[in-house]
Amino acid sequence: MESDQRLSGYRVEIRPEQHCGIIWLNGPNAIENLMQSTGDVAAHPDWSVDFDIIVVIGADSDLNDVTLAKLTAYQSFIAEWGAKHRYGPNSKGAIVCADELKQIIVELWLAVNRMASGVEDTIFLRLDDAIASFARPGDR
Repeated sequence: MESDQRLSGYRVEIRPEQHCGIIWLNGPNAIENLMQSTGDVAAHPDWSVDFDIIVVIGADSDLNDVTLAKLTAYQSFIAEWGAKHRYGPNSKGAIVCADELKQIIVELWLAVNRMASGVEDTIFLRLDDAIASFARPGDR
């Protein structure tokens, strides 16, 4: 089931059969949209606290406005959000990004955030690979 937020620069999709929520980012204001869409994930009726999250950074996503202050604010936000809305075992996160420059920005952020979040985040080029990384025993 999807939440249609395309005009806001993001879209949220929950896939219960794959134990995940997917946030599709496009356009400017990446960090602001990421915080808003993450909030929408928790409010979605199909969300479960043991699901994992995939963030798809679209070709139209603009990371030009990402600053250290915004990343720090997001880090605080996601730590608090995770404590309330995500406490399954071995929480994972995936970022799908085919743009090499954007991948560098994401890798830098993950390197800084990895220790603080407690979530295992990985970058993928394809959504299917990210979903496959979340497979659980008994999944097909």
